[in-house]
Amino acid sequence: PNLFYGYVSQGVFTSDAEAAQAGLMTRRFDGALILFKGGDVRFQDLNNDKIIDDNDRQVIGNPTPNFVGSVSNRLTYQSWTLDALFTFASGNSLYNYTRSVLEAVSTTNNQSQAVLNRWRGDGQVTDIPRASLGDPVGNARFSSRWIEDGSYFRLRTITVSYNIPVDKSILKYLTFYGTANNLFTLTKYLGYDPEFSATNSIYGQGVDNMLEPLQKSFQLGIKIGL
Repeated sequence: PNLFYGYVSQGVFTSDAEAAQAGLMTRRFDGALILFKGGDVRFQDLNNDKIIDDNDRQVIGNPTPNFVGSVSNRLTYQSWTLDALFTFASGNSLYNYTRSVLEAVSTTNNQSQAVLNRWRGDGQVTDIPRASLGDPVGNARFSSRWIEDGSYFRLRTITVSYNIPVDKSILKYLTFYGTANNLFTLTKYLGYDPEFSATNSIYGQGVDNMLEPLQKSFQLGIKIGL
């Protein structure tokens, strides 16, 4: 139903000479053209006109997974029972809006520690562009810099229970149990949680706008059958 549509980032110019050799420019709102410099993001020039503008946008990600699923297991040994539920998704892209704010290096807002590796001089190889107040060339524009792999494998719930032998004439059963939720998640996503949606609308699918992640929780309890 929807795709991520923007610019393709191809790293950061390591020097002014490298940027000058590429000859890329961007168009300001007033129509003026500005040359990219060392430390600026090298965006893909889709139509080879040396101007990075709307004509260079393309599909850069798909928030819809190729497949989703779950795996449940139950293991028993004498009076012990182990139940586990795993969930997963694969093949989807996520827009990490949180990173786009905390790694923009274009405002006076606080930034994440990642920007300590920003470009500072000729010859430096990095994927974080130079600090540039106001972002005149659009280094922080919507691009593949902020699109990440959203695949994950999560232990959703695990429960260990023990059935205590009881007199069946008094109780049907007496079970002690412990449950852990969202114990761990395997993912390459750099944000807090790969499983989210900014809104209930399909147009918010795969957009991480600083939502609170799913929390770990633990429960201890007793089940009594009368």
